[in-house]
Amino acid sequence: MNIQTEHRQPTTGTTAYDEVYYPGHVYGLTHPNHLATIASVYGMQPAPVERCRVLELGCGVGGNLLPMAFQYPDSEFIGIDLSGATIERGQRNITALGLSNIRLLHCDIMDVDAAFGQFDYIIAHGVYSWVPPIVREKMMSIFKRNLAPKGLCYVSYNAHPFSHLRDMVRDMMRYHTRRITGMKEKVGQARAIVKFLSEGSKSNSVHGAVMRDQCTRVLNAPDELLFHDDLDSGATAFLLHEVVEDAGRHGLQYLSDADFSRRYLAGYTEEVRATLQRFPESEFMARDQYQDFIDGNGFRRTLLCHEGISLDRKVDLDFITAFYLLSTASPRRPDACLTDDSEMEFENQDGSRITVTNPLLKAAHLCLGRAWPRALSFTELLYGARTLLEGRQTGDDRRILTEALYILACSGEVSFLKSRPFLVKEVTDCPQASLLARRQALSGPLVTNLLHQTVQLEDDRTRHFLQLLDGSRTIEQITAEMTETFGPTIQVKQMDDAGQPTAPLLLSTRQSVDRSLASVGKLGLLVA
Repeated sequence: MNIQTEHRQPTTGTTAYDEVYYPGHVYGLTHPNHLATIASVYGMQPAPVERCRVLELGCGVGGNLLPMAFQYPDSEFIGIDLSGATIERGQRNITALGLSNIRLLHCDIMDVDAAFGQFDYIIAHGVYSWVPPIVREKMMSIFKRNLAPKGLCYVSYNAHPFSHLRDMVRDMMRYHTRRITGMKEKVGQARAIVKFLSEGSKSNSVHGAVMRDQCTRVLNAPDELLFHDDLDSGATAFLLHEVVEDAGRHGLQYLSDADFSRRYLAGYTEEVRATLQRFPESEFMARDQYQDFIDGNGFRRTLLCHEGISLDRKVDLDFITAFYLLSTASPRRPDACLTDDSEMEFENQDGSRITVTNPLLKAAHLCLGRAWPRALSFTELLYGARTLLEGRQTGDDRRILTEALYILACSGEVSFLKSRPFLVKEVTDCPQASLLARRQALSGPLVTNLLHQTVQLEDDRTRHFLQLLDGSRTIEQITAEMTETFGPTIQVKQMDDAGQPTAPLLLSTRQSVDRSLASVGKLGLLVA
């Protein structure tokens, strides 16, 4: 690693995060490939994700940073956190995976200095709202001093106006639990008082509606998140312009929100769209601020860069042709006709649906869905769609596909990346799943795929199956071991189109292995 000095251990003693473990997760919008993509859209020339330096402030156990280091061995990753217990746990995970390009430091944000060097990407997810003003000021100094000239900074925080409603309920919970110290009891009583107050409020009042909405959020929040995020006395929310103005005082400028689809205005009324579209490029942040007022946004993921960088806010129609494209779309009726103008409905993994009639676009959706989790370049997608149509093509094909992908990318229906992710979907003779996912599967059903997403394994059988995919076994050997452990047949649960259970499917172990391999590939867990 490039840190030139050893930094002193914090002397503040244990933290709340030492006593109550905050689970480590991946956050897709913080991934360097995604950050580089957004930067490129607006005219920046970011460092390639394959060879870059990344710093994460408040890295916790390394749940977000470690998968990045696993994916990109030629890049360098440094995480710091005030909780010694979580850093120790993260360091054990690094050792278990044999990674040499990542370092987690038990370090106070206030101790980050010039000796850390400069970074192409700096990440601060879920920190800014939960630290004192002096630390926020230090974070802005780090964003300026330790950010490479063409670097990009991601900072997330609780935002107004929605957080006004959240803070109202936080005040109620904090008052009710003010003398309780144990996490389980504190969280339990916080939920109980919100439920009591919600049910006691008038359902036909504005206050009652807010209380019921907040009650649903509180009841569904994980214990650790409710304890650290809502019951923390210092949690502070901000308006977007406040954070951006603070960044400006440190020589930084607002790039955009990390979620590109937030700039898409099709879901608003014609009057709102016309008004927001009148904002000039010089007032790009102001437009986003007014959009927050309209949406009632409560959480911001803000991207910052150095003030001297020239940005181009105008997104041309054909911008999408420069990126690699991904989509989970699969046809609702695989037997639908591709070559005519009949409707063909596609469904994404998140349940959203889109109906397409143009033959070229139907073929393109089919190509993207079949390729998932692999990404396709625009040229590959155009060629693949034409191939599905048996070579049928017109002079308008490129324009039609470009216009459609522009809308799909802006709306978030199709993802796009600057660099092609390193993964495969096809099954080899000796299939190998990601070592990271295999280790994660040893302790639970949630694993990280090679697209920096959390996926859930169905059951213990699937978790066991994943352990066998270490690249040393043939499919026949995997089948034999699964048969020895679970028997020669398996029943697979099935659901109808309405989501209701139907008669289970009885499969041989070999059939089950083949289906599981296909599923693991689609989950983005197979490596080359």
